[in-house]
Amino acid sequence: AVVSPQSTGISEESIKMRLKRIRRTVNETWSRYKECAFGSDNLHPDSCSGSIWFGFGLTIVDSIDTLHLMGFNDEVREATEFCSELAFMTGSKNANIFEVTIRVLGSFLAMFGLTGDNLFYSKAKELGDLLVDSGAFDTETGIPMSDIDFPTGKAHFPTCNGCSRFSSLSEATTIQLEFNELTRLSNQSLYKEKSDRALASILEQLPTNHLPRIYVDVQTAVSSGMLTLGARGDSYYEYLLKQAIQTKDSRLFEEYLVAMESIKVNLLKSSSDRLTYVAELNPVMQTVDKMDHLVCFLPGTLALGTLYGAPPWHLVLAEDLIRTCMAMYHTASGLAPEIVKFDPRTGLFVTGQDEFSLLRPETVESLFLLWRVTKKSRYRAWSWDIYSSMERSAMHPEHGFSSISRVNGGINYPPIRQDSLESFFLAETAKYIYLTHLPDDVLPLSHYVFNTEAHPFPLRDFHWFKHELDRTHNVNSTQTNNNEV
Repeated sequence: AVVSPQSTGISEESIKMRLKRIRRTVNETWSRYKECAFGSDNLHPDSCSGSIWFGFGLTIVDSIDTLHLMGFNDEVREATEFCSELAFMTGSKNANIFEVTIRVLGSFLAMFGLTGDNLFYSKAKELGDLLVDSGAFDTETGIPMSDIDFPTGKAHFPTCNGCSRFSSLSEATTIQLEFNELTRLSNQSLYKEKSDRALASILEQLPTNHLPRIYVDVQTAVSSGMLTLGARGDSYYEYLLKQAIQTKDSRLFEEYLVAMESIKVNLLKSSSDRLTYVAELNPVMQTVDKMDHLVCFLPGTLALGTLYGAPPWHLVLAEDLIRTCMAMYHTASGLAPEIVKFDPRTGLFVTGQDEFSLLRPETVESLFLLWRVTKKSRYRAWSWDIYSSMERSAMHPEHGFSSISRVNGGINYPPIRQDSLESFFLAETAKYIYLTHLPDDVLPLSHYVFNTEAHPFPLRDFHWFKHELDRTHNVNSTQTNNNEV
């Protein structure tokens, strides 16, 4: 059921004000991009310039469904026209297949689902065919090569010493939602078969603890390196659950549950300042007391899983972990660093090399999901706190938002801007904060699953969700007060 603003301790006028401010942020960011960098992948707001990564106008493509969600019709038409003229064969020689899949293919698929405009299906099909025909999946295990040379249409491994046999765990296992959706829309099984084989090879070679390392040998599917839920490992776990939701594959759901149990046993730690965190293991199985901001996807994933029958302790852990993620924001700027570490005596701390902020979305993503699942008002309040800190510390009155170099300093310390804004700020960060302030019937969790770049894909069978949603909400209603702060 949709919960009114009054039932969550925030007035209707306050909700309208917040939505207006977020829309203004997106509108002004888009205007700055259009003025300085239209057609470039990334915006450099202070120097009023752009830069090329893939050569696909990534900020345009990645943020178009956010513009659609917020009702910026003129901007959507402008972005749609750009997409219609996009020529993939003029793209980068070293484009990362994972990034192209989640940001570009994912956006086209989402926009087709949201609008029914066949242009987006056509572009998704064209891009999907290029990726499949590139030879990326023609390895011994089907685990894809990491990069594609778009001018030649040929896939290749990274050009670094020792990289030729390895792919990143998250990159090999975070293309499945998109390829599944393309198979569903096209009624051609090839896309799903390719991505399924890559995942199956990795699942067949899982270690005994069911937690693969971050580098995967494409010849054997054996993993090595660090064990982390941060960079190069994170979305493997996210997509185990989300694929199960999308395809109703009970085997993937069971593997997700086993993995979460193993994380609890092997990686979960408590700091001296009473914060629960997910540690890492180095290649010789020694604990590293470090947690990337990227790991803050996990509270939301755990909460989402409870709507499908995951055990109650998943939600308890989600609520513990989100407090740690919010503790990352207890800095002079109010923004989280890229990485935090934990000292046995003093608890959470930040080193200088990790002190930058890219305005990442993982915490606000989890706050959105926790808000939808529990209806506890603190999650909406914390989301707004983060947005307010971004306005205060990362926004220039004329140039708009930028990543910042240092999140800490003295009480009057002005954050140093990096003159860079990632496309995920519009695609994910702003979108999730906005959704946290909209009614539940806007992109409801019963009808959509979000890819790892916050692009929503429609679900076709809601029975499993509705049964578990009713059960979970009935349990929550007897244990918690919706106005809890």
